[in-house]
Formats: sequence, C-alpha cells, structure tokens
Amino acid sequence: MKKYWIWYPGDFEIHQGMLQNFTREERGMAWPAYWYVDDCYKNIKFERVYNLTESTIFKVITHQKGYITVDGNKFRVNEDIKVDVGEHEIVVYVFSSNQLPTVYIDGSVIYSDGNWLANNYVNKRQVGYNKLFKKITDDPNKIPYERVTLNPQTFTVKNNGLLVDFGKEINAELSFSKLAHKITVCYGESETEALDTVKCCYKQSNISNQTKLPKRAFRYLFIPEFTDRNISITATNVFLPLKNVSQFISDNKLMNDIWNISIRTFKLCSDLFYIDGIKRDRWIWGGDAYQDNFINQYSFFDEDIDKRTIIALRGHDQVQQHINTIVDYSLLWIISIYNHYEMTADKEFIQTIMPRMEIMMDFLLKQTNELGFIYGRDGDWIFIDWSEMDKEGTIAAEQMFLLQSLKAIIACKKILGKDAESYVQQFEKLKQNILRYFWNEEKGAFIDSYESGKNNITRHANILAILFDFIGKADCKI
Repeated sequence: MKKYWIWYPGDFEIHQGMLQNFTREERGMAWPAYWYVDDCYKNIKFERVYNLTESTIFKVITHQKGYITVDGNKFRVNEDIKVDVGEHEIVVYVFSSNQLPTVYIDGSVIYSDGNWLANNYVNKRQVGYNKLFKKITDDPNKIPYERVTLNPQTFTVKNNGLLVDFGKEINAELSFSKLAHKITVCYGESETEALDTVKCCYKQSNISNQTKLPKRAFRYLFIPEFTDRNISITATNVFLPLKNVSQFISDNKLMNDIWNISIRTFKLCSDLFYIDGIKRDRWIWGGDAYQDNFINQYSFFDEDIDKRTIIALRGHDQVQQHINTIVDYSLLWIISIYNHYEMTADKEFIQTIMPRMEIMMDFLLKQTNELGFIYGRDGDWIFIDWSEMDKEGTIAAEQMFLLQSLKAIIACKKILGKDAESYVQQFEKLKQNILRYFWNEEKGAFIDSYESGKNNITRHANILAILFDFIGKADCKI
C-alpha cells in the first residue's frame, strides 16, 4: 500500500516553478522572470468511486480549506468518516487562494494514491503525486530540503571591515549572533565582489541578531565598518540531495579537476529544478534544461528533476507564449521529453505529458509557412546562440529543431500506440524543403538563411544536422 499526497497533475511543479522564477534579486531589487507565468489551479475536487465489501473508516488531511462528500452527504476534513458496504462516490473539495490545493487520504481501504481523479471544473485527469510527499505529516507546500550548517574558513580584517571566506561557493541562508549593533553584509562569489560595497550583486543592511537572511549564493561576505572576529555566523546550506552515480578518473590532474568542479557546479544548479545559476537569475530556462537532461544521464541519473523541470517549463494546457519567449526553447521542450524517455523508458510520464505535448506541437505548426518552415513573430525570440549569424527570414538551425521535435512527438505517439500520420507528413515535407532551400552543394553545408541572399554559413545548423542524424559527417565539407 503506497499512500501519497495528491494534487491536480502538474500543479505542484507549476506552483513551485512560479516561486522559483520569482527568486531573482539584484542590487536590492526583486526581479521576476520576464515571461508569462502560470500558477496552480486554486479550486480542485478529487473524485473516486469505491465498491466496498465491508465497512471502513478513512480521514482526509489537508493544509487548506475544504470538505468531503460521500454520496452527496457532507463531512469535515481532518475527521474520521465511516463508509458502509456498497458502491460509494467520494469527492474531496479543496481550495486555497495562495497555496497548492492538496490532500492526503488515510485509511486501510480508502486512501490517496495515483488512482484518484483530480477535477479543476474544466478537465478531469489522473492526480499528480511525488515520492517526496508520502507521509501524513508532510506538506507539499513545504519542500523537505536538507539543511547542513557550514562554518566560515577565515576571518580577515580588510578595508576597515571584516572579510569572511567560506572556502567554496555555497547556496545558503545566513543568521548572526553576538552582534552589538546592526550591520550591513555584502555578498560575493569572489573577494573582489564582496569588497565592492556599491556594485556587489547582493547587499543587505540593518541586520540584527534576529534577522534571517534568505537563501543566496556566495563564497565571501564583507561586513563594512565592522572588525570583531568573534562574530558568530551560521550559514545553512539548503538543498535536495542528489547522489552522483558517475565516476571519472584519469592520469591528468587538470581533467580530474575539471570533472569534479563541473559535477559540483551542476549539483548546485540542480535542486527542485534545473536553474540557470544559483547566483544570477535563478530562473528555469528551457535551453539550459535541455542540456542538463543529458548531463543528468551521466551524473545523477535522477528521473524526478527531469520531470519536474519539464512540467514547470510548460505550464497549463493552453500555450500563452513560447517557453521563456524563445521559439527554439519550445521546440527543445518537445525534444527533451523523448530524450527523457530514452533515459528512463517511463511510458507513464509520456502518457501524462502527451496532451500538453500535442498542444505545444500544434501551436508551433501554426507558426509555419507554406514550406513548413517555422518563423518568429512579434514578441518571439529566435535565439539559437549569442554568436553572430544571419537571422533574416526563416533560418536553418530553427528548422533543424523543428524537424527533431517532429521526430520526437512521432516517436512518443508510437510508444503510446497512437496515430502520428499528420506529424509524419509534416516531417517529410520539412525534411525535403530544408535540403532544397538551405543546402549549399558547392560549399557542402547548410546556409543560415536563403531569404537574405548572403549564403552565410555558421556551425549551428550543420552541427544540429549531424547531431539529429539528418545528415552524415561525410556530407559536410566544413
């Protein structure tokens, strides 16, 4: 018997993703993500029909407001409910204006697991749940982070202040004691940044013994106009555990150091979700997540962080705009789902995410021209890379992403035994037109844009064509 806290599918990830994308701060300013952000549904009912051969008792636990009906008769939450022999329809109503509506149903026969349906009054689907929340004392609105206290390595009096070094980059909450007066703290990933009391990324003033500072990334702290080395500083590293199951050892010390630093950096940026970085924006980016998925396969092999990030990036059913406003990131989102399946063979996840995958694919295809090429509209960002390239009109690299996303959804639909013929036709049409309009036979490479007439060649489309098995290395002359 496996009991879980349950919620509307995807809502845990969407709600926590919203909170994550609101954590950026810079030089005293809060800086939310600059794209459309979904939140969880606020009003949910959980439904299930039981055919009981003997009477039983159950209880519904929730941290929000709500009530229960058994065959239309109302009962209170957090109280025992007796149900007699026979068929019974049980509905649990939960609502909250600012939290994820979620319940835990405790009983020997009637209990919360993945077989319940969640209804947002528009759609009815199998509930969502996560192994992080399987005890009656859990609360899915409170992430069960591990907390480890870290101590400063050195205290140095410098520039009429106290420079504190923790010896390595950490993502931690701070608290202070033994303060005779209020202080200011400047954070830095380097000594130079911490000592810059004007331009350091994080700075907070009026700190007292009672002040609890939020989780921030740093290695150094600088306390200006304060030189008491007897100060007590507690840094609490807050994280979800990820176990590195990979090994890399060579006879080259530099290579070993690069590997170890890379794994540590990746771990710092892999918590509840893959994030851009623990210091700068801390947002969830589709392009970063796509690459993180590959690194995860060869380091932590953690399935849940993949799924949480994929769901959070997508949001609810209706597509309001491209992921992070970037067309290629919407395409990479679709590709990442099949990549995740190749890693895990998780057919259940494909089944769960397929409705939103199809809606996203259809949204993308409506943004293609008569040749099947996808293009950017007003408000869209065709990114590909920061480097200089010809982005006039439709561009080859973006078509490579579209081709691979079509291949991904075709594969996922076949896994589920569903018809994919319309996508197959779109794939074949696009493949032929990419070769016709972007391939330069003389140069043996794909040009960026055929509409500009510049015949400019960069590495992007050509690398993607090889990575996605669209063309062989022997065909390219660059």
